[in-house]
Parts: sequence; C-alpha cells; structure tokens
Amino acid sequence: MRSLTPGMGLSILIDSFIVTVIGGMGSIPGALLAALILGLTRSFGSIGFPLFVDGAMFMMMVAILIFRPQGLLGERVMR
Repeated sequence: MRSLTPGMGLSILIDSFIVTVIGGMGSIPGALLAALILGLTRSFGSIGFPLFVDGAMFMMMVAILIFRPQGLLGERVMR
C-alpha cells in the first residue's frame, strides 16, 4: 500500500522545470538534450558529491540562462 502526501511530486516538477528552461521553451530536441544532460549530471554527481546534486543542477540552469537565455536549442525572439 502506498499513501499520498501533498508534496510527493515536487522533485519531478522541479526537474521538469529545469529541463524546460535549459532546453528552451517549445523545443522538443532541446528538451531531450537537456534531459540527457540533467540525467548525467544527477547520476555522476551522486557518485562524486551527493549532497550538492540539486545545487549543481540549479547552477547549470543559471549558467545556461546567463550565456544563452533562450535555452540550448531555443529560437531567439525579436521584440
């Protein structure tokens, strides 16, 4: 038997938000690339520094937003 708790889907929600931001809004190949990078970061990071895996993912998201605000494979929008 499994029970339901109010915050049980929070980690999946955070990971999907990071994948969307890193890959670019509306870019399915970008989301695939970001999911692969995020998965590799999570799996290799859990070996080397398990306490800082979530922080490393957020820092990777911040670095992508600084250097490429539209995402990895997102298109630049002209205003």
